[in-house]
Amino acid sequence: MMSSLTTGQVQLNEQTKELLTLCKTVMAESAEGNRTLSNLDALRRKQRNAKVNKSQLKSLYAQAISEAEHQKSTLLSALEKVAHIRQIEHDLRASIGPKNFRRGVLMSVLQENARSIPLWVGKPDEKLVFNIFRVAFFRAPSLCGAVPASTTTIAQPLDHVAALVPEPDVAATAACNLSEGCILAEVVSYDPDKRTYQVEDVDADEGKVPKQYTLARSKVIPLPKWKANPVTNPEAIFPKGSTVFALYPQTTCFYKAIVDEVPVHVSSV
Repeated sequence: MMSSLTTGQVQLNEQTKELLTLCKTVMAESAEGNRTLSNLDALRRKQRNAKVNKSQLKSLYAQAISEAEHQKSTLLSALEKVAHIRQIEHDLRASIGPKNFRRGVLMSVLQENARSIPLWVGKPDEKLVFNIFRVAFFRAPSLCGAVPASTTTIAQPLDHVAALVPEPDVAATAACNLSEGCILAEVVSYDPDKRTYQVEDVDADEGKVPKQYTLARSKVIPLPKWKANPVTNPEAIFPKGSTVFALYPQTTCFYKAIVDEVPVHVSSV
């Protein structure tokens, strides 16, 4: 156990350093791009009432586009690095096990996990679609924001899911009483022949082995893996009035709620 944790910590430190380097690179590229855009804007103003130097203007446009593409590539690398770091942190916590968490600590960990879900960004090799205004964008995949799991999606081990368990167990293990009987659980395995999941309650009493359930696939709802940008992917945002699952404060059981306010900017997601 100690060896595994030590290896994980080393990986975490290395990946964090690489992320910091990428962030510094992004800042430098952003500054360079802003200088190019300023030069381009100045040239356009200067040539507004004079003969346009098309060659120089074209060169600056090409430079600005190239720098923007390079910055986008670096940002995508940084997002992938963040996802990798989150996976390492998740593996470290999994090696300790929720059974070793006090309830208050577990709630803090779950809240931090929810806040730090990575933002989904389309990649150049993915298919572009057009909205009603003929603006191109990358369609959000399944498990991004409000986009549900596809019919072929299989939750992987360690994935968080909403699991429909027997009602008495909800009251006993999740410290609340719900008619729906949905609790937050972690996938242990999936049996494709029986189409059943083995899931584990994340809210085990401290020092005790977490309770496991064997559930039909229809009783397990995979939870989102990415945040959606409400500006570029509004189709992946729950509209006002939608019925959703939400966690009761300081518990790991779900209740049905109605969306009252939707995010309008990526910073509010």
